[in-house]
Amino acid sequence: MRVVLVNEGTYPYATGGVSTWCDQLVRGLSEVEWDLVSIVGTEPDRPALALPGNVRSLRAVPIWGPARPARGHPERAAALLCRGMLGDTPADLVVFAEGLRSLAGLAAGRARFGRRAGRHPLAGAGLADVLLDAWARAGAEGIRLPRLTLREADEAAVLLEHALRPLAAPLPEDADLVHANANGLSAMVALAAKWRLGVPFVMTEHGVYLRERYLAAGTQSPGVKTALLRFHRALARLAYWEAAQVTPVSGFNARWAVRHGADPAKLTVIANGVDPSRFPPLTAEPDEPVISWVGRIDPLKDLETLIRALALVRRSIPGARLHLAGPVPPGNESYAADCRRAAAEAGVADAVTWAGPCASSRDAFAAGQLTALSSISEGMPYTVLEAMMCGRPTVSTDVGGVAEAVGCAGLVVPPRDPQAFAAACVAFLSSAQFRRAIGRSARERALAEYTLDRCVSAYRARYRTLTGARALVPA
Repeated sequence: MRVVLVNEGTYPYATGGVSTWCDQLVRGLSEVEWDLVSIVGTEPDRPALALPGNVRSLRAVPIWGPARPARGHPERAAALLCRGMLGDTPADLVVFAEGLRSLAGLAAGRARFGRRAGRHPLAGAGLADVLLDAWARAGAEGIRLPRLTLREADEAAVLLEHALRPLAAPLPEDADLVHANANGLSAMVALAAKWRLGVPFVMTEHGVYLRERYLAAGTQSPGVKTALLRFHRALARLAYWEAAQVTPVSGFNARWAVRHGADPAKLTVIANGVDPSRFPPLTAEPDEPVISWVGRIDPLKDLETLIRALALVRRSIPGARLHLAGPVPPGNESYAADCRRAAAEAGVADAVTWAGPCASSRDAFAAGQLTALSSISEGMPYTVLEAMMCGRPTVSTDVGGVAEAVGCAGLVVPPRDPQAFAAACVAFLSSAQFRRAIGRSARERALAEYTLDRCVSAYRARYRTLTGARALVPA
């Protein structure tokens, strides 16, 4: 079986999180031949992860940089795309789909997989004028939109043109299945494969892509922001509708997908899994009251709340410290500086250890008496599952599938609530007996519900069903 795995900015050019899931899937399904498509900002350096022998090819698809304009006239397709994305009805989604499908056809060109990329249908096209026309028409039809100036239309057009570049990603013609590991741009590649090659696709969501686009909306004007978010909303709804199977990692994600148009009959929740042999239980803990955190330094991780919680914890436990283990991704340097500034303002700068990237999350868990996760958006986070498998108690925010994962084997608090987070941490740091009891329950739950074998076997079964494969068995 040949499967195309599509991701945005992760595998194999980054480590941790979704890249971990990709690597587990590729290695776990060793009988599958994989073609990897990674959507990146610019042409990347060498992969950060070594690829196993069952990977046939790796293609990076930059969304910035020069593009080859398509032959033909994309104006009609662009008009349908813009008109459809601004509306709210099922009929509007059909119009959006017609426009996107036409652009996918123009992007295909005569490119062959392994040679040159396809042609980008909107490179050099007058998308700003098309967008302004669609905006005026939507307003005349009673759709409430903010004002969009010519300059704002130019800005939105540039961002939309680059967002649509994955349509030109060349794909192998012998693929049996495409697996998008997120909605949005990854799903756009899967949609193009379905329309051009007739290949079905499955889509997994680790976080909720559309929700994260709203959370990450920048400082653009209301008009630009509306244009981009309406595009992502329409794209997400279309992908939910067109996917042969949607496999969210949690019930939270599944409910979001249904709310935005996914057919419940096509949904199968497949939780992430952890290899117990890589995360044996930790039998000792440091003498000092240390809170461990593992992840990338990113606004979605909301480290400011965790830092403010530490200041509150130290009122009850003066020696409490915070051990932060994880990289600062390119582009997040200013956020990392904001976090250090927050620690200084809270008076805990000397109590925070910035450990940087760690070779093993288990080592980071071992540095603390408990593990914390303060995110404002998650799917089914590996940090929590791995800590549970190690027998470490966790304090986590109630986002995504976190509460489902933890159950009664940890403490879950509201996001962006330093007081609640601090109280939960104090409860663990004040009682070794409580920590041990919850840690044992956490490992038992992880072994019962969140093993890697269970996760990989579930995807193997989905692949077999979707392709009609009669003998997809472990190699």
